[in-house]
Amino acid sequence: MAKKAGKKPARKGRPAGAIVLPVRLRGFGPVRFAREALGELRRSHWPTREETVRLTAIVLGVCLVLALFLGLFDFGLARLSQWIFG
Repeated sequence: MAKKAGKKPARKGRPAGAIVLPVRLRGFGPVRFAREALGELRRSHWPTREETVRLTAIVLGVCLVLALFLGLFDFGLARLSQWIFG
């Protein structure tokens, strides 16, 4: 019996309109994600206690300086606008 021209055989195993993921994305579930994330955390460089204390002090110092600068700037603008507008 000859095949009819122009008709393709129906695909089996997948419902119509199903999303088909590429092969490399199949099986990438939460367990694999957690396993790979833990592996990355083990390989990463963790700072020593001294580095952590030093860098924290630097961050807090910069925050303090910026807060003082912005506070003084705001105070100056408030006084200036009070002087101009009474």
